[in-house]
Amino acid sequence: MPPAKRAYAAYRSAEVETLTQRDLIVKLYQGAERFLVQCQMGMRNGDLEQMTTGSTKAKRIFIELVSTLNMEVGGEIAVNLRNLYLFLIAEITAAHVERDPARIDALMPVIATLREAWQGIPDGEANVSSLSQPQSGCTFNMRM
Repeated sequence: MPPAKRAYAAYRSAEVETLTQRDLIVKLYQGAERFLVQCQMGMRNGDLEQMTTGSTKAKRIFIELVSTLNMEVGGEIAVNLRNLYLFLIAEITAAHVERDPARIDALMPVIATLREAWQGIPDGEANVSSLSQPQSGCTFNMRM
C-alpha cells in the first residue's frame, strides 16, 4: 500500500475509534442515507451497478446495526430497533428488485428521524447504548 494511502487509512481508523457510540451511529445513518441516494440515482439513470452498490452498502449498514444490538441490555428498545432495521433491509431489497425509487423515498424520513434522535442525545450520554461490544470477526468498514 502506498504511504499516502496507509496514512489516510490510519487517520480514518483513528477517527472511527475515537467517536462516541452516538456519533458512530449517526455516521452510519448518514452513510445509509448517502448510499440510498446513490441507489436511487442508479435506478433513475438505468445504472445497474450504481443501484446495486448503493442498495448493498445501505443494507450492510443496517445488518451491522442489527448484529450489534444487545437484546438483554436494550430490552424493548433493542427489539423495536431490530424490527425496524429488518424492515428497512426488506424494503431496500424490494425497492432494488422492483427498481422503484419511490420505495426508497418512503424510507428516507424514517432514517432521518432515527439519525436526528441519535444526534439529540446529550454528550454525557453519548457512549450509552444498547449496543454490545464488537464480536470477534465482526467488523464494519466505514470506507464502504
